[in-house]
Amino acid sequence: MSDALTSHQALDVETVWRYMRQLVDRLFGVLESDAVLDDSLDILVDVLGADRGLVVAIDADGGTRVVNARGRGKSLSLEERVEISQSLIRQAIESGKGVTWDALKSTHTPASIHTLGILSAMAAPLYGPATGKRQPQGALYVDFRDKRKFVTDRHREFFVSAAVLIGTILEQHGRGQAVREQLREAQSYCVESRRHPPLNTLLSAASMQGLRSEIESAIGSDAPILILGESGTGKTLFAQAIAEASGRRPIVRAVLGSSDDLNTITSELFGHERGSFSGATSKRLGLAEYANGGTLILDEILNLPAHAQQLLLDFTQFGTYRPLGYDRAEPKRAKVRIIAATNGDLPAAIRERRFREDLYYRLAALTVEIPPLRRRREDIIALVEGTLSRVDPTRRWTLSVALRRWLVSPALEWPGNIRELERATERARDRAVARDPEAGVLAPEHFEVRDIGHAPMNPVPVEANAPSATLGSRWQRLQADRARIDAQEQSVLEEAIAQSGGVVAHAARDLGIARTTLSSRIDALGIRVARRSDPVKRG
Repeated sequence: MSDALTSHQALDVETVWRYMRQLVDRLFGVLESDAVLDDSLDILVDVLGADRGLVVAIDADGGTRVVNARGRGKSLSLEERVEISQSLIRQAIESGKGVTWDALKSTHTPASIHTLGILSAMAAPLYGPATGKRQPQGALYVDFRDKRKFVTDRHREFFVSAAVLIGTILEQHGRGQAVREQLREAQSYCVESRRHPPLNTLLSAASMQGLRSEIESAIGSDAPILILGESGTGKTLFAQAIAEASGRRPIVRAVLGSSDDLNTITSELFGHERGSFSGATSKRLGLAEYANGGTLILDEILNLPAHAQQLLLDFTQFGTYRPLGYDRAEPKRAKVRIIAATNGDLPAAIRERRFREDLYYRLAALTVEIPPLRRRREDIIALVEGTLSRVDPTRRWTLSVALRRWLVSPALEWPGNIRELERATERARDRAVARDPEAGVLAPEHFEVRDIGHAPMNPVPVEANAPSATLGSRWQRLQADRARIDAQEQSVLEEAIAQSGGVVAHAARDLGIARTTLSSRIDALGIRVARRSDPVKRG
């Protein structure tokens, strides 16, 4: 801007308010922009012909920090941000009014001002509409280092008027940032249902048929649901799917027991007011408020400390709660459906007085127990195929016969349940593709011991005809033996085929068996035989 105010010793009123209207238009035009304060400072510095302009905020502990700093149309560096008159800023904040320092009129020059070569400077407190004149929220500052610039009463009037507007913008911008932060926080807790399988898919497994009718009957109810099961069985997936099927959104998930501090737990669930405890520099909404009208999933409910269980009990009974520091007569209310989950032994916890019995009955209107994977082996193949379809949807995967037998073998306990199975499948898929980019068949050789706990890759044979063995256990042991033998046979045949260049007749001769016998076993084991010129593709 060519006609900076301080370039003129005489300043007419029309010029002052023409720029003031421009400042107002710019401020409110970019009110919702993250650059609103930078734009405001650019106008102020440019119009006044100042060298530097800063907005300083007061923190909760009383300290100050520079939130925006501009000079000549650019952001000031960290070094330039400290080259200001801190004493003038403190004076404006403590006095609650605008102050000016001028080298030509002042009888005292602070050492910092003399060192920095500042000839004139102005500072004014910043108030927001909500704070009134009780306590400034910060200060506005500009300084001048050019001997050709003049600061008059009209310049000070413009600066103080701008401080009123910028103070309003600072508060509104701060509120906007707080709201955006709250939205980001809420989003981190809210469940995106499209990322998870729907309830019908989860209940389609053969092992889930006993639970289907009970769960489906509870979908339309408001009653709380308690989901039990070992770690990794999919309790949270079921909770999310039930919530989605019921249409009760938003769906908010809370992982409990991460702290024993009552303030932290209360703040997590029910929120807090600003200043309610040390470190509460802003207001926070609790998960109960985020979930109002929808579903609140409480993960690992057994980890909730005893002193926090009373808070949750009151909420489940009356739907009311009080954020920390909330001083109104009437409590807040939220209508939510609670779905709680735990992998612990709740009856034992109640007997040992680690969990309130009355809270248990409030949460367990319907109890659903998800069986561990070792008790639903008939679902394992479908779960593996589903995992492959999800992580690699563009490729059609098949499981070798040996792998199918091995996966359902009783020798594999799957202590990590579905979570362990999914991770092992993903790792096996990665190994298969690393060995053969065009792979489409998954085999036992693609799995490793570390992916499946401590279960052996080749189950140790157990005497199938032991007198104490039931027919069922003997049959399962035979299947385990068969899977182990098939895996070893497949490995030998693939090696023979590779050494023969993919010629089945030559491989059969090396093995000492008929070509037709080898062809039959190749088909049975799902081995893919490449042409002589191609590398062998292992199944």
